[in-house]
Parts: sequence; C-alpha cells; structure tokens
Amino acid sequence: MGPPLSNQVALNTDGSVINAQASFGGLLRNADGEWIKGFYGNLGDGDILGAELAAIWQGLKLCWDLEFRDVKCMSDSQLALSLILGDVSNFHQHAGVVKEVRKLISQDWNTMAHTLREGKQCADYLAKYGNAQNAALCVIQEPLEDLKPLLSADALGLAFFRL
Repeated sequence: MGPPLSNQVALNTDGSVINAQASFGGLLRNADGEWIKGFYGNLGDGDILGAELAAIWQGLKLCWDLEFRDVKCMSDSQLALSLILGDVSNFHQHAGVVKEVRKLISQDWNTMAHTLREGKQCADYLAKYGNAQNAALCVIQEPLEDLKPLLSADALGLAFFRL
C-alpha cells in the first residue's frame, strides 16, 4: 500500500487499549507525507475493536468536515474493516459505530485500505497519547513535539518494528 495519489489525503488511524482504557488517534497527511491535522481521544473502558472503529469514524468525520473528498483511509485492523465492509448484526456490540462509518463511506468519497502497523507509527503514537488524556476528542493543528521524528521517518519511508 503506497502513499496517497497527488490528489488524495492520507488518513492513518489506530486504536489502543492500556489497562482496560480504550483510546484512538490518527492523522491526515498530503501526498508528500506532510502533516495536515491530527486527532486523539479517550473512550474510557473499552476494547481494541471499539477503539479501532472509533479512530476510523472520527478520522472520516474530520476529513468530511474539512471537505476532503478523496481520502485514502488506512487502518491496521482487518476485523474493523471487515465489519465496516461486510455484514454485521444489529446486535453486535459495535453496530452503532459501524453504521455511522457506513453512512460516511456510502457518500462515495473515500477508499478503505489495510496497512501493517509498522507503516503507521504516527497514528499509533496518537492513539497511545489519547489514553493519557481526558478528552473524548481533540483535533490538533500542529504535530506534538514527540511526534515530529516519527513524521520525518514516515516521510522518508523508514520502518519501525515492535519488539
């Protein structure tokens, strides 16, 4: 999965659960890998699937609100993408957020894709950062200082691997 095309915006999302507290984060970048905006949020008690779905939903809502209509959305959660793009029971614990995401993607303005965790360290950082915050959703205009080296590495195509 390569970078977005010149007319696309890349949306990278991720969810996190630390000590049973769920959070999410993500960022928007242009085709050159340059920062547009970021976001994070704390969901309180939750699971990783809920956090991944919240990240996708909040990221897509942000793209819509900013009037980006050609969006390459990337998540490392194959299960979240399968629920969004496949069948899900109305009784599924995350059916509500899945339906909200489906409403957004039915507008025929974005694409969904799966990416490896190692390809999106910035979204991972923001998801974990959200866990330590009290905000349900915070949109950030400028990258956090600790995020800048990860942005530079991503732009250069360097990989970071989990230990």
